[in-house]
Amino acid sequence: MITSTTLDRVRLRGLVYVEVMPKRDFDKAASRFLSALRRTGAGLEKQRHRILDRSANAPRILPDSPHEVIDLTGDDGNDLDYYVYELARLRAVGISIIKIFGQPQELLDAQRSFEASIPHLRDIRNPLTHPNDNDELDEVAFFSAVVKLQSDGSAQYLVDPRYQHHDAAVAYHKALTSFLRTCVRDAIAADPPRPPRRKVTPAEDDGAGL
Repeated sequence: MITSTTLDRVRLRGLVYVEVMPKRDFDKAASRFLSALRRTGAGLEKQRHRILDRSANAPRILPDSPHEVIDLTGDDGNDLDYYVYELARLRAVGISIIKIFGQPQELLDAQRSFEASIPHLRDIRNPLTHPNDNDELDEVAFFSAVVKLQSDGSAQYLVDPRYQHHDAAVAYHKALTSFLRTCVRDAIAADPPRPPRRKVTPAEDDGAGL
């Protein structure tokens, strides 16, 4: 029986036109999201590797002293930009997965942990992807991390690929991937593929008529 929850009704000139809504294919959705997560995970790791490699091989100012400084003069910061973009893409993919799969509690918990671990992600992502004539990036500096310079000389880490921020991204990525893979395994178990039909050999075929 088709219930009202599966219908979209439109009343026109006293008549009711009923359109049956298509059933969502969760197997395809899981496959599509797993593909997106593979790209996002690879992007995060690749950009992080480039950032760490650049830092490790950059010239040092006052080497072998307690005040050694890494000289990143001339670096355009693109790797950090793209790392931020991948974090934002991971966040967006997570929002879509949670919505489509009915807001499972395990993913809501993982999402909250991710958001709390990188609370300033949207603050830096938006001005990077949508530059405007404002002061949003005036106090932002790009080193091995994206930092906002404070008036007291301290620095607020907006996105740091080296430590906890990357760990949080990896954990969230793992939670999303694990959930989707479980969905795929459950779907296969519920409707296993049929075994291939055995081909009849010519000898068997000839003998069948005897």
